[in-house]
Amino acid sequence: MRETLNDRRVSDIYQELLDKIREKTTSKLFDTMFSQDSFELKTLDDNKALFVADSSSNATMIKAAYLPFLQRELEEITGHHYDVEITDRSSFLKRKEAVEGATTSFFRNSRLLPQYTFDNFVAGPSNRDAFLACMFAVQNPAKSNPVFIYSKSGLGKTHLLQATGNDYRVKHPEAKVLYITSEDFLSEFVRFIKGRKDSENLKDFFNTVDLLLVDDIQFLAGKEDTQIMFFNVFNLLVSQGKQIVLTSDRSPYELKGLQDRLVSRFSGGLSVHIVNPNKETLIAILRKKMQINSLPENYFDDKVLDYLAFNYAKNVRELEGAFTKLLFAITIEKPQGNITLPFCKKVFDDDEQRRSKKGKIDVDRIISVVADYYSLTDAQIKSNVRTSQIALARQIAMYLAREILGLTYQVIGRTFSKDHTTVLSNVVKIETNLKTDAGLRKVVDKLTDIIKSGS
Repeated sequence: MRETLNDRRVSDIYQELLDKIREKTTSKLFDTMFSQDSFELKTLDDNKALFVADSSSNATMIKAAYLPFLQRELEEITGHHYDVEITDRSSFLKRKEAVEGATTSFFRNSRLLPQYTFDNFVAGPSNRDAFLACMFAVQNPAKSNPVFIYSKSGLGKTHLLQATGNDYRVKHPEAKVLYITSEDFLSEFVRFIKGRKDSENLKDFFNTVDLLLVDDIQFLAGKEDTQIMFFNVFNLLVSQGKQIVLTSDRSPYELKGLQDRLVSRFSGGLSVHIVNPNKETLIAILRKKMQINSLPENYFDDKVLDYLAFNYAKNVRELEGAFTKLLFAITIEKPQGNITLPFCKKVFDDDEQRRSKKGKIDVDRIISVVADYYSLTDAQIKSNVRTSQIALARQIAMYLAREILGLTYQVIGRTFSKDHTTVLSNVVKIETNLKTDAGLRKVVDKLTDIIKSGS
């Protein structure tokens, strides 16, 4: 039987994890990035593991190169899945001070990250309206309520939301700004109704909030009691002239599983869509990243920037991940002179090979297409998370793996870490719903076309 976390100290778990890291890296790289003074496992709480690196650059590079590895090995060691967060020491200390200095028991983990500002957000044709809407919310609170920003994953919604909070604090130092995800709101609400609370009342707490920022509001879908509480909070803040800014993966009218009155409230403000950035915006983002990392303006050949903007144009997060991977390779290999296209292609050789096989249909491609459609990650679909959107995406992926590839339930189950009876149940559920749900049929047909066309 696997040992539980209570049976072992965090330091013991981390030591075992370090041994696994040492096996996967060179001694020079290990001493540089994972020594005792450079990297540390700080906490294992609930479903989260927090690692702290000695610098922002070290945190960024470890996140880019080792995040999936750390998550996988930590789960293997403990027998428990953890969402891994990697931050730098300076940010960790600031967060610790903020938490320890909090006067309320609600939303202690809520925080604004100082690196997200309007100044370092690159605005272009794809996102300028959203950028201006958030600035308007800071300069003219409650004139448009709520400001509702929607787009697929990785296009800058969270950056804008955090920047709104940071700029509001600069202009209104005494104001109380609350940044939360909808899942944080749900967790806090569950804690509240179970009675694990101090003398405060959750609704009274929101009386003190001047600016409410909620990320991924779509995850309130299907949570009826939580939606009632959020509806009351929403009305309270609006009646008091407080500003609300929300983000979602789709427009208010496309949100499923939310009460009509909530959809009506969300639609009554300023809704702005962020679309995929064009090449010029992507290159501007890369140049901004170079500036932030103190790199000379001509450090990368123009063809390198063109290569990154062309091959990693799916979303800004993907582009930033590619840039970080390139910086990591530069740190390790230390090439002389400017960074050339041949060096860049060598770094991304594994991606080149995957692109060349893009037309091949396998279960991983099916999962990737479904994840992209629902603005999720492949890991979320394969996880045990049961929020309505993730569960539906997982069921559809299983159904398509069976329908398109003809895989057995056992084979599909191994991919999703589920037993064959669970896979069978999910596939049958989709098959049954397809007979009566025209919307689901439309989604499945669209996903099937994307998968088979290789687009």
